Amino acid sequence: MSDSLRHGAVDDSVIGDDAITEDDPVIGLDHVQVVVPRAEEARARWFYVEVLGLREIPKPEALRARGGAWFRAGGGSIHIGLVDDFQPAQRAHPALLVRDLAAMRRRLEDAGLPIGDDVPIPGYRRLETRDPFGNRIELMERLGLTAGDAGDAPAGSATSAGEVIKSRVRDQFGRTAEAYVRSQGHAAGEDLARLVALAEPHAADRALDVATGGGHTALALAPLVARVVATDLTPRMLSAARTFLAVRGIVNADFVLADAERLPFLDEAFNLVTVRIAPHHFADVRAACREMARVLRPGGRLVLIDNVAPEDLALDAFVNDLERRRDPSHVRCYTPTEWVDLIRGAGLRVTHTETMRKAHDWAEWTARSEMPADAREALERDVLAAPAAAKRECLIVEEDGHVRSWSSAALILAADKPQPGHGEPGLGEPMR
Repeated sequence: MSDSLRHGAVDDSVIGDDAITEDDPVIGLDHVQVVVPRAEEARARWFYVEVLGLREIPKPEALRARGGAWFRAGGGSIHIGLVDDFQPAQRAHPALLVRDLAAMRRRLEDAGLPIGDDVPIPGYRRLETRDPFGNRIELMERLGLTAGDAGDAPAGSATSAGEVIKSRVRDQFGRTAEAYVRSQGHAAGEDLARLVALAEPHAADRALDVATGGGHTALALAPLVARVVATDLTPRMLSAARTFLAVRGIVNADFVLADAERLPFLDEAFNLVTVRIAPHHFADVRAACREMARVLRPGGRLVLIDNVAPEDLALDAFVNDLERRRDPSHVRCYTPTEWVDLIRGAGLRVTHTETMRKAHDWAEWTARSEMPADAREALERDVLAAPAAAKRECLIVEEDGHVRSWSSAALILAADKPQPGHGEPGLGEPMR
């Protein structure tokens, strides 16, 4: 698999213009304290554990006599302190990054807690609530866009933000279409062979390859199915894929210009749907998952491959910033846990997961996306100065003061669409 083994991430200071270096005296935020009335410890636990879903962690023995509780929040923690002369914090507050703001809103509604939509800021959806004692709590979901990316789009406009992303994808892959057709990391590899094996194609199948890119997955499936339909958002990319397959004598393939979030096909039109090293460019990945599930027939199979981020939030941020700076059309590498939730949320049953790694030659990887020289040099400097944990995660190889290669992780996921009355969607074998 390659770079395109194709929301979240939190700490933009991991790399980039604010990269943490050995000279920085402060290297991170460990915890935030919130105070509550001394007699209300049980109600505090209800809010932070049952409503927000945080996990309580043990307090050090030396601090237990003070009462209160500590809760894990991503890479840091929230400490609940008990006071007699309590006054709720109206402006000072913790801001918690959440995976799914809509789901968190429902949890707050079910608990009868107040909800206010916070002033929109670029790159985030957010809301605020109050704990049972009146302390302000902010909840944020990171979008694929970062500050300034939406240009003149109205603040908080998901539709406008999505169109900005799609325009960027068309521009990026329109310019680099032929390079992706030629890319050996896309044309072959262990991941492509695993996709075909897990897809279990049959001669009578009608298959759909979403975001086909250079057409390599469609080419692998075509001899094994009755017909394969290849879609892509980018006209030039789709044209390059059509030429690529035609030269190889494929006659049972159709090519349809289509947005993965609005597939122009009837319900239950395909026995098999594939998507390989593309979803980290989707503006609305949940919509795309719902569409892929919609066009699958009951009993039909989905096989998905995409780059993934580590479950650790700081490393998640490092990987996504690396991908985004190399290719500005990148939206997000999701974690394996997020992918399982997304597929199950679309009504499919996850039947298999595995992960694999792929090493990338740094020079070739940055050249394929046509990075400007100054941006490439800045990214290399920041990777060389990255924290040791990030270098270990990405298997950064250095030589003579330069980055020679790095390694990405990818998830291979298989799912099926349950027959009516045959089990609950979303259930399947555990992740491996």
